[in-house]
Formats: sequence, structure tokens, C-alpha cells
Amino acid sequence: MPRSATIGPHFRGRHFRDFHPRILLASLIMTAGLLTSNISAAVDFNTTEQQQHGMWQSLVVSLGSESHVRMIEHSSYSDAMLSVNATPGSCTQPWLEVRTSVGENQPLSERVNDVPADVLIGDHYTLTGRVELLTERGDDGLYLRFHDLDMPTLLQQMQDGQELHLRIRMTEDVDDYWFMTFSLEGAADALSRMNQLCFSRG
Repeated sequence: MPRSATIGPHFRGRHFRDFHPRILLASLIMTAGLLTSNISAAVDFNTTEQQQHGMWQSLVVSLGSESHVRMIEHSSYSDAMLSVNATPGSCTQPWLEVRTSVGENQPLSERVNDVPADVLIGDHYTLTGRVELLTERGDDGLYLRFHDLDMPTLLQQMQDGQELHLRIRMTEDVDDYWFMTFSLEGAADALSRMNQLCFSRG
């Protein structure tokens, strides 16, 4: 059964406190007046060419002239999804993203914060970058978009790992973390197909 994103397991032997995404979002943007309900639905991308790879899927999403390819894992949590995304024409510049539901549609597309983040797979060294926390108008998701992260190394590690651990630093305080773990079962096959889909369209 999928976990809720409220879990707080271990990261290299250290335990970090639970931090539910709805509480996270409220704490970050409540003062800006962004948290409301019953806003009109967000625009949905069309999804095609889905294929299952263990716990992962590869697929194409498009809307008008905009198109992306993705590999996604949404089995580990009931309210969160991890994805690697690439755009035809820029296939060598993929990005990592987490979407987690906060349960209430947002009235604005907004960048609400930018904080440090760590990624760990197995016995590999920890990869450090940053993550933008974003909302989209009419969407009940909080989007965590990673940047300044060594993506070639991360994608290589994902192909032979078992789990991917994310540690999001809620503030610059080194002791303030949100922690998630995603399965890598099928990630290698999903990555291979994502690349094939991307380059065939680029």
C-alpha cells in the first residue's frame, strides 16, 4: 500500500521529523494569502504512449505545441509523485520534480520558496542541489523542482539503485528537513524509454 508523504524515515542513520506537504505549503505561503479552495480547475496536459516499468511509467505529455516526455513513480506514496522530465530538442537537460497534493486548489502560479536539497541512492555519495517550491493556479499540487543538481550522475545512479531518498531542507536551518523515499524498481527501463521517446521527437 502506498505511504503518505507524512513519513519520516532515516537518511544515513539520522532521523528527521515528519512534515506533511499541506502543512509545509501553509507555513510557507499563508501570509501571502495564496491558500484558498474551490478555484477553477487547472489546464491538463494530454497523456499518451504510457508504458509500465515496474514501479515506474514512461509517457508523453502535450498541450498544443508544448510537449515533454516523463518517467514517473507514483506508487510509493498516495499523495506524491516523483518524475524525471525532458523536452524534445533539449533531451540532454532533464530535470527532477516532485508533485505532492496539498488538498486545496491554488489561486496563483507562484514561486513560494527556494531551499537546499539532498538526493541519496544506496551507497553513493549524497548529491546536493536546490529545489524551487511552486504552485500553479487552479491546481492542488505543490511542485518541488530541483536545480543545481548533477543530473547525469543522478540518472546513472538511478539505473542500478533500489531506492532514491530526498531530503528537502525546509529552511536554511540544517536541522529542518522533509524526507521522502521512492522506489527505483523499473527506473532503468523507464529512463531508457524516456530517452528514446525524447530523441525520436527532437
